[in-house]
Amino acid sequence: MTLRLAIRFPAGHYHATPWGRHVNEGEVEWPASPWRLYRAVLAAGFTKLGWTEVPPDARALIETLAAVTPELYLPAASLGHTRHYMPIAEGRSATTTKVIDAFAAIERDESAVLGVEWDVALSENDLALVDALAAALGYLGRAESWAAMERVSTFPPGLSPCKVSETAPGPGYERVPLLAPLDPATYARWRSDAVARETAAELPKEAAKKKIARLAKSEALYPKDVIAVLLASTKKIQDDGWSQPPGTRWLSYWRGANALTTAPPHVARRVPRGGLRPTTALLALASDTATKEVLPRLEDALWRAERTHAALVRLSDEHGRGPSRCFTGKDDAGEPLSGHRHAMVLPVSLARRGHIDHVLVHALMGLDEAACAALGKIRRMWAKRNEPETFVTLVGLGNVEDFAQLVPHVGSARVWISTTPFVAPRFMKAKGQNSLEGQVQSELSSRGLQAAARVEAQLEGGAYCEGAAFWHAWEKRVPRAVVLAAQAQSHATEPAAQGERGALLAQRWRHFRLERGDKRTPEQRDSGMKRNRPPIAAGIGLRVTFEKPLPGPIALGYGAHFGLGVMRPFSQDEQ
Repeated sequence: MTLRLAIRFPAGHYHATPWGRHVNEGEVEWPASPWRLYRAVLAAGFTKLGWTEVPPDARALIETLAAVTPELYLPAASLGHTRHYMPIAEGRSATTTKVIDAFAAIERDESAVLGVEWDVALSENDLALVDALAAALGYLGRAESWAAMERVSTFPPGLSPCKVSETAPGPGYERVPLLAPLDPATYARWRSDAVARETAAELPKEAAKKKIARLAKSEALYPKDVIAVLLASTKKIQDDGWSQPPGTRWLSYWRGANALTTAPPHVARRVPRGGLRPTTALLALASDTATKEVLPRLEDALWRAERTHAALVRLSDEHGRGPSRCFTGKDDAGEPLSGHRHAMVLPVSLARRGHIDHVLVHALMGLDEAACAALGKIRRMWAKRNEPETFVTLVGLGNVEDFAQLVPHVGSARVWISTTPFVAPRFMKAKGQNSLEGQVQSELSSRGLQAAARVEAQLEGGAYCEGAAFWHAWEKRVPRAVVLAAQAQSHATEPAAQGERGALLAQRWRHFRLERGDKRTPEQRDSGMKRNRPPIAAGIGLRVTFEKPLPGPIALGYGAHFGLGVMRPFSQDEQ
């Protein structure tokens, strides 16, 4: 016989901090541990059924259930949190401290249930008691976790199994340690042995009085049975010096890697059209400071993207089978993939102008299971010394068109302009394939995109130039050429042909980080392996025009997979 209980969360939130973790760590015990569930059921008996002590039939029921390891089934859930300043003193000296209230967000529909299943044989009286306790349960976890429990014959479809095992059932799973009481027979033996060891322990003669006092408390220190273990308050357990509730054990449950994601539940559960892999993800950034949010500047796009990429590579290799090729850009033999189809990690500024508030991750090849799992696990972006820590949250996973209304960089347009500088992958020449236009056309061709009808470089003052005018400005970049006010205002496109002294390329791009970090190992340096540097670390603002609208995202040139050369549609209001 199988007992199945379905637990719904009417408020859509489940709040519970795992044993041994501080509330401000932002961790959520998901799914609920057997230890927590049994305690909640007993509490419901005392508060709703009028118990003054646990009745014999309820005692027998809980002991029967505790002797069996339950199987768990999970609905789609996402990790969220709120932050509150709570008082820690009263009166004139009152102060506050920030408290992070983390929770699992669950959709509020009939199919979104936490399923708990025991393989036990119960009598009709036992089942009637189960129904009464289930109806009495008002919350699970903290008091704000409203819960409604009922006995069911089958669970709704679509739940994800979360089962006990000493090893992972396969790829794409993560271990979740959950606390459970020992079965009654094992606990009785454990308690008997523990009390015997306590009694037999010898202390120095000068501590004889302390020994007598300690031995007198031995019986009280170890709860007499499993029911007493479950009824012990957390304060008493801690006051007695236990780091873990006595008579409990840790069970290794394995849940799907995306069972508790940072994306909203409907996004986490979403399957792209046609069952294909998702190609695009959006990460949101936030910082935790006392006065305001301090986000990294867009000039650090390359530096931030590199570290985000490194974190995704590491997180995608959780089971030691190698990181996802979506992030490494290499096949199983270590050879580079062609066509720029692996992931681009593109820091973008959507709400805070000049600051990185989101990171767009886009892979034409599709994001595999390991890549999606890594995107759901990333929590922080490494910061420089003395900078506030930046927190990362997955807010969307799908296809490009799913982000069109939110992210301009994935729109479609005929004219595109730079948001981060284009860095030429080869030495610049006046004409031919290595000219500015030639290198941009080559970059477009390598990505399978249509050729540009016009390639222009941004000048100081807002004008754009191309061809010979660009080459004249490029040659004069050191020392800087003088920009004539009349030229800047006339938006001349061929200043050199008009006999001007030369245009000055837009200098705003020189503030950007333009060289990737040195990733070589000491052995690679000793062998003479060259560092991955651009031919000339100089940034150029582009305006690229096409014959037909071209969909984004677009990133060209050196460091294009790490936030350089990122473009967005050009608005006519910017003319």
